[in-house]
Amino acid sequence: MPKNYLPDLRFLPENYKTVTAATLLNDGISLGSFLNGITLDHIPSLSERQQLIRNLLPHAQILKVINNNNKKFAEHKLVVVEGVYNPDNEEQITESDDNQNFLAKTGRGVVYELRRNKKTDNDKTFELAKYLQVYHPTFDKLILDYDTYNEGELNAQLIIQTPEIPINYDIRFKRVSQTNFNNTVQAIGQLVEITETPDTTVEFPADTPDQVTGYFTVGDLHARLLRTYGGDPWQSYAVDSRTSRDVAILQNISKIKSGSIVVISFGYNDTINTNDPPEVIARRVYKAVAISLDRGHIVSFMLLPITNKAPVSRSNAVRNAIINELSRENNVRIIDLNNPQYTLGNDGQAMTPESYVSISNVLI
Repeated sequence: MPKNYLPDLRFLPENYKTVTAATLLNDGISLGSFLNGITLDHIPSLSERQQLIRNLLPHAQILKVINNNNKKFAEHKLVVVEGVYNPDNEEQITESDDNQNFLAKTGRGVVYELRRNKKTDNDKTFELAKYLQVYHPTFDKLILDYDTYNEGELNAQLIIQTPEIPINYDIRFKRVSQTNFNNTVQAIGQLVEITETPDTTVEFPADTPDQVTGYFTVGDLHARLLRTYGGDPWQSYAVDSRTSRDVAILQNISKIKSGSIVVISFGYNDTINTNDPPEVIARRVYKAVAISLDRGHIVSFMLLPITNKAPVSRSNAVRNAIINELSRENNVRIIDLNNPQYTLGNDGQAMTPESYVSISNVLI
């Protein structure tokens, strides 16, 4: 007998002779609800498709309960924004329960938004997270995920991760709750409501930066680490989680005095954490660089490295789009972090300290 999970016996996948996008997982909930435009062609065998359904049964139950709720969530709709993941052929996915793409590949990790009138309702999303935590704890991990990737606007999503469910449904759920902001863990074991965008202002060493000519880094983790390992005279406006959507990048560039050395780096977090088209990311990069040039800065741009955090094809597409955009300017130095002279660090995202020191030495 199941330890703490009893599926709806009407929808047991082992009873299906064929599995398609139209296959029902619950009342009004088909497998197609979790496919988001992809097909099942990459899952050829019936047994694999049955296992996919088995893993998605808790998700289907949650969708049904929330979307049919006539009291608490009557005016809202729970929407799957990232369902089953079909990786590119060359993508190598780390098989870890900490890897969302690995879980999503087999229906174990689904990203949701709770919307009212087609717009995400952050307040109600927090209420939903608390509701699921108490009344539908059929998850290994429930992540209340806040971000400001859309032009600095605060957005909330729910990431629900489930275990591999065996055919006998003998399973225990870990029931861990977690709160994230811009991919940084804020709390483990509890759900914390974030009601406004946290202050992303960087403490600046100069009292009046617009009156001081110097060496500045702007953007994401690579820009921050250039200052960290490059040391003086670098000063930084960088925050690890920033993407091309973050208007703070443009605001910070506008604070820096003409004649300054400015190193800009972003696009990496867009590549691994958003579905934004490469051309859109590249246009945002060009806009920031163009503003810096108009300010009279001496501009270098650090081009994102290829890592296993994103498909190689996507990383290359973003890199090439950025190169194409920046080729419109003839006075921007591109520092390619994927160049063999630089080495990726142990975390698989940042470069080694020696790499940043080497870049700093070239620019000073």
